Parts: sequence; C-alpha cells; structure tokens
Amino acid sequence: MDETVTLLHGFTLNGASWDELVAKMPAGWKWIAPDLRGHGRAPSSPATMDDCAADLMALWNHLGIERSHVVGYSMGGRLALHVAVRLPERTRSVLTIGAHAGLDDEARAKRRQADEALAERIEREGVESFVQHWESLPMFAGIKRRGPDFAAWLHGLRTGNQADGLAASLRGMGAGAMEPLWDELEAIDLPCTFVAGKDDVPFVQAAARLNETVGRSRIRSVAGSGHSVQFEQPDATASILADHLGW
Repeated sequence: MDETVTLLHGFTLNGASWDELVAKMPAGWKWIAPDLRGHGRAPSSPATMDDCAADLMALWNHLGIERSHVVGYSMGGRLALHVAVRLPERTRSVLTIGAHAGLDDEARAKRRQADEALAERIEREGVESFVQHWESLPMFAGIKRRGPDFAAWLHGLRTGNQADGLAASLRGMGAGAMEPLWDELEAIDLPCTFVAGKDDVPFVQAAARLNETVGRSRIRSVAGSGHSVQFEQPDATASILADHLGW
C-alpha cells in the first residue's frame, strides 16, 4: 500500500496532535500531519482556508503526492471540506471529525463578532490565559476523562502556539470567516465519512446534514464522546478511520 493520508488539526493544536491516533493505525500508510497557518511552526499570517489549501498543494507537490486522503478535526475538518471542493482532483477521500460546512448568514455574522472578540482576547491576555479559558469550555469536558497526563500533553501543544498566529487563524479561518460550502459539496464525488461524538449534539446534526448533502457519504456517531472524538475515544476513532480508508 502506498497511499498518503493528510491529517489536519483543530484550532490551538498542531500536527503532533495526531501522533496517538497514527500509532494505533495499521502499517502501510504514509501519514502527513502539517502545522496549519497560525499554528506551531507554520507562518502566522495570512491564515485563510485558501492559504492553507495552497500550502497543502505545495506540500503534496514537493513530496510527489498526486492524491491524498484528507482527514480533519473541527477547524481542520472544515479545511478538509474546503480542499475537497477546491482540489477534488488531488483528494482521494475525506473524513471529518466534529465539522460542518459553514454557517448561515445570521449565525455567521454573530460568529464573526465572537471570533474577533476571542482574537482580541488572545492578543490582550496572551496564549496561556486564553488556553485555560478554551480548555474550560463544555465541548472539551470529555477530554478530562483521559487523565492528567494526557491533559498536560494536550495543554503543552496548545500553549506552544503564538498569540498572533492564533488570532490570525480565528480571523481568517474561524467559522465566522468561512464561506459556506453546502452548495458546492453537492457536486463532489468522493468517499466521505462524517464523524461526531454522540454528546456533541450540534455536530451530530451537522454530520447528518453533510451526509444528506454529499452523495458518497456515511455517518459514524461515537458513544461516550463529545467534540474531540480522536482524543476522547482514540480506539474507536482508529477503527473508524481504518474502515474509511478501506472503503
């Protein structure tokens, strides 16, 4: 087997956040987990979906990869859908975790204001303070079940980012900035799996809408998990991903 899987992380994370999942996967796949704009060692700005898609195409070209499976979590899941729409000829399949394809106009406007407020908070208070706030959100509560060592590892990844990068990411890649993709997704002809934790109700609903929109798609709902399925239920996630890649 000589196929590549590109893994796209969520907001405040980096490519290393996929290490645990990759370690659980069968041998034979090539894994790429880049730091996305505004995160880790990637440029801080500009940070938009189009910038990141161009970065991925440049990376694939550099590595001689004609087509790749694309897996994304949350922000990375939205980027995976963006890549499927913009670069379908380079995309073998898509799997998203806790993602949607954009907000309607009213919700998007409100989210854009909220994202701007968060960006200003990061710039004002710094990364450590913001990450403490971010990790306290109810959507991430399930991660605590993994214990203090895992939480500390994840906290280290988050606080390794820079304030200007995270702020740029919110302004350029947040759900408020994202152009909705629902209409364009109707035209894609790629195998797609949409994953959501059963406790993450808004994204269970988003997965259902994605499944209705995309022709070659299916849903996987994971019990005992909220938003971060790959962290909360890594074994189940590995099983779902292996099944998807063999589809």
